[in-house]
Amino acid sequence: MSIFSWILTLSIVAGQLIRLPFGPGSMNLLDLFIIGFLVFHLLKFRFKLKKPPVCIKGAMFFVLIAILSLIFSPLKLTLPQILISFSYTLRFLFYIVFAWIISPNFHTLKLAGVSLAILGLLQLIFFPDLSFLSILGWDPHYFRIVSTFLDPNFAGAFFVLTLLLLSRNFAKEKLNFWWFLLVYAALLLTFSRSSYIMFFVSFTILAIFLKSWRLQIITIGLFALLLLGFFIYAQTISLPRNINRTESAAFRINTWTQGWQLFEKHPILGVGFNAYRYAIRDYKLADLQFLKGHGSNSNDSSLLSVAATTGLLGLFAFGYFLFSLIKTNYPQNRKLIFPALAGLLFHSLFANSLFFPPILLWLILTASSDKIHSTS
Repeated sequence: MSIFSWILTLSIVAGQLIRLPFGPGSMNLLDLFIIGFLVFHLLKFRFKLKKPPVCIKGAMFFVLIAILSLIFSPLKLTLPQILISFSYTLRFLFYIVFAWIISPNFHTLKLAGVSLAILGLLQLIFFPDLSFLSILGWDPHYFRIVSTFLDPNFAGAFFVLTLLLLSRNFAKEKLNFWWFLLVYAALLLTFSRSSYIMFFVSFTILAIFLKSWRLQIITIGLFALLLLGFFIYAQTISLPRNINRTESAAFRINTWTQGWQLFEKHPILGVGFNAYRYAIRDYKLADLQFLKGHGSNSNDSSLLSVAATTGLLGLFAFGYFLFSLIKTNYPQNRKLIFPALAGLLFHSLFANSLFFPPILLWLILTASSDKIHSTS
């Protein structure tokens, strides 16, 4: 691996641990690395770019709609609020251009996933109680792997994506098997139901593509083990400590209701991309405590978040972008990007995972690669 690959891996693995203030918001290490790389590369090569793959064109279409939704936002946003909202569109654009420029290295993505799993296991051993993070707006998780993402759902989704990469070429790369077990253990210990469902959906579709009953039976067995692990967690940790999982489900339903109400009010172009927090505040759809948390930035459902902030036009554009991820380099990438995206669509019903930067980067890099080999 090159120095560039090592730095990219470190930037992904750093997660939410390194955040620097930037104007009214903040940026993590991955944001800083991508922006720095783009500035250096574009100036060095005088903006000479290779022909963009289909997924890059699809992403640009969505960026255009996102900008229009903010320009014609029905909200009375202040200049700092407009800049904060627009900064997320810029970040999405930077990630797209980054994936356009570089040649993906799957060892980088695999190493990042394995490293996150190892750090997650260490976090569970030394920091099982994360209630102290609640003062910073993070959820107070207990005895769950969150790794450096500080969220078990996002960490779990990235683990599933890593498992898809590690499932390739077991016969030729035996180390992948042991890494697979390690990352699977980390996935189990996130106790993230949405990530468990993503695992089942992704590997079921992979088994269908491979026409492998053996893989499907293994998938069912591993999924059953995940469910058993969650049941044990609920009985031995969650219930005795009065961690109310029903309350968590009710909270998620409430955010879905928020998103749908905003969509009903402004169905064409929404309230403005990433102006979600200001919309639920102005329409009094959330209390002050909710607005202080990180979860108020977007809806728990990625598609509902898109619908609420960019309307039907944005939903169509984003749908085209997702379709373009599959279309790019098809059929070579069907055994990787298609299972990953299908699983993420289910996962994104419960967490805004399609816009989580490391996951978004994983999708674009994987889809735009012309070096995908068939799965063994």
